[in-house]
Amino acid sequence: MDDDMLRCVTEQGFAARTLPLPLYVRAHAEVLVPAADAGERLDLRAADVPLLDVAVAADRRGALRQLVERAAVLRIIRSGRDSQDDPHDSRADARDGSPPAVGAGDSHDEAVAHAIYQELARRRAQSGIEKGTLITGRDQADAPEGVTLRGVDGRIDCYLLGETAGVPAVGAVLRLDRLERPLCAVVCDLWERRGVERAVQALLREFVVTTLPRREATDRAPFPYGDFHDVVAVGETDFGTLGPLPPRDETGELRDRLRLHGHRASVRVLGPADRTALVACRLEPTAKAEPSTESEPAKRPTTGTEDDWRPRDVAALGLRAPRQLSLTYERDDVRIGRVYHENSKMRTAYGTLPVVDIAEMSPPARRLLGQAYRDFGHARRQYPMRPAGRPRLLTLDQVVRRRRSWAAMGDGELTRAELAHLLTLSYGTTGAAVAGQDLRLPLRATPSAGGLYSSDLFVLVDRVSGVEPGLYYFHPGKRLLQLVDDERTLAEVAEYTGYRERAGEAAAMVVYVGAFRRNQWKYRERGYRTVLLDCGHLAQSVVTTATSLGLVAHPMIAFVDDYFNAYVGVDGVEDAVLYLTLLGPRRTGDEAA
Repeated sequence: MDDDMLRCVTEQGFAARTLPLPLYVRAHAEVLVPAADAGERLDLRAADVPLLDVAVAADRRGALRQLVERAAVLRIIRSGRDSQDDPHDSRADARDGSPPAVGAGDSHDEAVAHAIYQELARRRAQSGIEKGTLITGRDQADAPEGVTLRGVDGRIDCYLLGETAGVPAVGAVLRLDRLERPLCAVVCDLWERRGVERAVQALLREFVVTTLPRREATDRAPFPYGDFHDVVAVGETDFGTLGPLPPRDETGELRDRLRLHGHRASVRVLGPADRTALVACRLEPTAKAEPSTESEPAKRPTTGTEDDWRPRDVAALGLRAPRQLSLTYERDDVRIGRVYHENSKMRTAYGTLPVVDIAEMSPPARRLLGQAYRDFGHARRQYPMRPAGRPRLLTLDQVVRRRRSWAAMGDGELTRAELAHLLTLSYGTTGAAVAGQDLRLPLRATPSAGGLYSSDLFVLVDRVSGVEPGLYYFHPGKRLLQLVDDERTLAEVAEYTGYRERAGEAAAMVVYVGAFRRNQWKYRERGYRTVLLDCGHLAQSVVTTATSLGLVAHPMIAFVDDYFNAYVGVDGVEDAVLYLTLLGPRRTGDEAA
């Protein structure tokens, strides 16, 4: 259904884009932008995106419905400037100098009701608001479907402001110490509970507008929910006492109340009847009469001509989008990632993970948990990685300040002792934990989900003294480098990275392989997340340790997956290369870089 609303925006010659909100604003925001800014493309220039209007609601559909209405109002404003004799332009409608109210909805009646409410709210705000009945007993933070501000230094108060043409008016006031004056909004609604929610949404729309950067002031459409400065409470009423249900025949009830108070609604259809209903509405005076006992069906004017529906240019709101709105993408570009993230969530409503009690596992199964490694025991070359003595390490403060991925590398070699220290301190076995009565599980220098150690380290050696070039596996338990392949050089492999020249400078390359089966038996879909997290922890350990040894460590994710998977010898499904880190000596004279 969101697509219908979005289509109605685009058919009026505009586009809608999602506006990122601060985390303390719990709501959904959409912005109306020119059609040229429709695509959510990555714009490295961070170009300005003019905002024609802003809508805030509890969900995307509600915000898009508001944008449909605002787009129509802006079209009417422009058509009033350009058209001299069109009987349907804003001059014919705007007898008081303002454009008509516009409503959108899933049905004609719903659209008419929205338009009438907006027209009544505008009149109520213009009539001056000085006092109202404070609504108490409503905790917005407990309403998951609502919108609110969280953790801010201020408050939102809602009031009953009497009636306009027999329809209740609800106001909302946001008072923040850092605002020059309170922000206010008023709406009209037969159902007062819904009126409160709409008033808060309208109020947060004004708050969001105040947070956006300003452009040069231009013509702007009037605020659809009215505006006033403040209101004084003259009484209180509990939110729970407000009507629990909306009227069954909302448009009929509206029409009867308008007639009773000497008004009738003049409605004009703006959009195709087979899509989202869109109407413009004016309230006109008429002789007062008692409400009818039976509601007559709403009179539906014929749809306007194709010329009436043609998109027109409009004036901007006078705002520009925050810079991050340009750094975006098409939804389809990340759809699979979103699906993965959704399916890897842990939930409390139902069991998503098997219950694992190590004590109840068989002894062979428990021992298997402690064998989180591969073993190339028959490799024709193996190098012990057990350095003698303690290395001279930089302090943590020096490491943090000195670490730079793009620090210049020298032409020299790494020593075998440096590589041994690096591998041992980042992923070597550092202790053991008791699991049951008959098993001691090895612990390592880097954390891992469930202690399952789903990452493996391979090292492609090019210039390491005492180690012949080749691809080696680091066995963390035996502390060995075990030869895997020596047919390709680092220079050849570097051709399949995104930074060929930089990779060619390295003396060695660390290749991280995720072993998904190693933890997905326990964590299922969420196990994919834990494998990536384990890899990140390990990579940080490698980078930090390398820097403390005075080396350069350059993490890299730019590589051809299938090539590296085939090179290491994994299938890319059950096991896959996830990350690389280039290692090299720091160039002489670059100690302070």
